Amino acid sequence: MTTTARVISSAQGEYADTQRKGKKFLVFAAMACLYILPFMRVLMVGTDEGTLDYGALRVLHGQVFARDFFEVIGPGTFYWLAGFFKIFGVSFMTTRICLFVTSFGTACLMYLLSRGICGKYQALPSVLLAAASFGGLWPAISHHDDSNFFALLGVACIAYWQERNSSWLLVAGGIFAALTTFFLQPKGMLLVAAFATFVFFQRRCRTGLVSSLGLLVGGYTGVVFTVLLYFWSKSALHDLIYANVVWPSAHYGTVNSVPYAHGILFNYWDHWMPARSAFPGIIPIAAVMILPIVYVAALPLLISVLGARFRWDFQLAQIQLLCLSGIALWVSELHRTDMTHLVFGSPLLIILSVHFLAKYSTRIADAALQLLTISAVCLAGFNLLILAAAHRVETRMGSVRMFTDAEAHSFVEKVIPAGEVVFAYPYCPSYYFLHGFVNPTRFSLLTYNYNTSDQFMEVVHNLDHDNVKYVVWDVRFQQVEARVFPSAVPPLGQRIIEPYLESHYEEIALVDGKRIMRRKGTVDEHR
Repeated sequence: MTTTARVISSAQGEYADTQRKGKKFLVFAAMACLYILPFMRVLMVGTDEGTLDYGALRVLHGQVFARDFFEVIGPGTFYWLAGFFKIFGVSFMTTRICLFVTSFGTACLMYLLSRGICGKYQALPSVLLAAASFGGLWPAISHHDDSNFFALLGVACIAYWQERNSSWLLVAGGIFAALTTFFLQPKGMLLVAAFATFVFFQRRCRTGLVSSLGLLVGGYTGVVFTVLLYFWSKSALHDLIYANVVWPSAHYGTVNSVPYAHGILFNYWDHWMPARSAFPGIIPIAAVMILPIVYVAALPLLISVLGARFRWDFQLAQIQLLCLSGIALWVSELHRTDMTHLVFGSPLLIILSVHFLAKYSTRIADAALQLLTISAVCLAGFNLLILAAAHRVETRMGSVRMFTDAEAHSFVEKVIPAGEVVFAYPYCPSYYFLHGFVNPTRFSLLTYNYNTSDQFMEVVHNLDHDNVKYVVWDVRFQQVEARVFPSAVPPLGQRIIEPYLESHYEEIALVDGKRIMRRKGTVDEHR
């Protein structure tokens, strides 16, 4: 065979391989789309979504994060979602467009990255992550979900840079790491450190090390400087630093100190138990379906054992990248070591574990992968079935499906008019967004040993000064607060808001664990 013929044959082989990979990706993308779409109808009550939805609405109306409203969450999701509101209008549907973009994008990026190192079970990491995510903070607008999407975009850019040696991919990797920082600060900073370490290992014995690091760091610092300049121009830079750096360092850890994998049962198992009446054999099935959750909890140990057997395969550049970036993502979520945060920290570690497990090429390893695949698919499928239990509620932002609180939302929709100033306490900010209420305070939640006494007193002053007429008091949240936030329940004598509400408001209804209250001496003109 002549040289020309060999070149032509090689090119044809590469083209056929590209076509084959393209078709497999399109099939995966179509299946991911079909799986994700049914979840987009649901609003998960008790997540951060209400905070983020209403905060994005505040940004859309000209308020500035940290200056005009206080949140420990980074500013990224507020401005990201506000951009969708600007384009598509303010509605629940718009939040779902935003959620679909990040969820579908994360699934596709997971598949592309796993395809680079997993010869078999390439779709398993994506299925496993999707199955384990439901029941925690997904499906919901979340800074964890958004930060993972941008982080994986950055990892993909660095992976393709290593293959193609294109300078703009390094810059893009730095930019996406910087954007990740403004969704979840530790994640972005650890990620750019991981990228810089990877670039150093790849270029340390070759020319171009300094220029490569310069491009990466330049992309990162350029975005960071631009964002900080924006907040400085709005006289909000000090507030931003206080809300996202100073305040969390002093207050966040106390209330969020929980055992490792906290909630592995009540955040997941409890979602399946309502199906006992329809499916009497659900308990043994649930025991199989919880395997992916246990697998994610055990990832650090599994990676250590599996990776050490092959000396981490560090001769492969993509293994280096996924290992460094995977550790960065996992560590960035350890500010709260419950199961929900562990799942959001696990995407790249899942890919690595599947790769190492498949490399064993033994019957036991193959059987373990098959069992993991079966349990992940079953869990993902059962999550779809659970959606049938969600109740439809008509709100001012559109039709929403909820598993809980449907009756309470329907009640306030009828009783309290849009535009009314309402105080939702201690943590039910979805009422502000869904029903068009106005929050009279700078806070979307108030939790003891988390918020300061001064912040509680500020809220009391706001209620008194503005003569706030209505209160939605979630007494059920306070009953389960000890399970979710073990350190957030103070002695009765140290409570601030509760005595004020009891003395200044009267209960007009108790619905779904929500006390709907009206200020004493006022008349309900809208009933």
